[in-house]
Amino acid sequence: MVHDLINVMKAMVSMHKKLNDLAIDKQNTVKKGDIKALERVMKEEAPIVQQLRKLENTRMHLIDRWQDEKGLVKEAVTMDQLLPLFPEKERTELEDWSVKLIEEMIRLKEQNDLNEQLLEDSLRFVNVTLDSMRPQNTYNNYSGTGPSGDEDDFRPGDNSLFDSKA
Repeated sequence: MVHDLINVMKAMVSMHKKLNDLAIDKQNTVKKGDIKALERVMKEEAPIVQQLRKLENTRMHLIDRWQDEKGLVKEAVTMDQLLPLFPEKERTELEDWSVKLIEEMIRLKEQNDLNEQLLEDSLRFVNVTLDSMRPQNTYNNYSGTGPSGDEDDFRPGDNSLFDSKA
């Protein structure tokens, strides 16, 4: 059973590496502004995330089963707390894969934070661009409503006193 846990940890590291590669692809597509490529990357991510969820459930099930076999209490226990209870050979290998998994998860979090910032900056740029393209009413005094919200006598398109023929 410990070997099953090691295999699950290996698979989780592999899946996180794939997500990290896709996160870098996502960064490049955001920089280029390539929406189609961004959609493709996001579609590629979905099954990997789903597989990771399954692997995490399997990992938790294996640890629960191992704790049952050893007669251990199942309170919120971390891998660091469990590692000393494994045989020496498996402990070392589990420790190595646990460290690799944590490193990949940290790398993914950092890349996702960067991508989030890039997307926010892109949205901000789009909003500024859209705002600059909207017509601005520079003559607020002639907006058609007075300070009380009532309609003024002046309506755009009406002939004013200054539109008389000479």
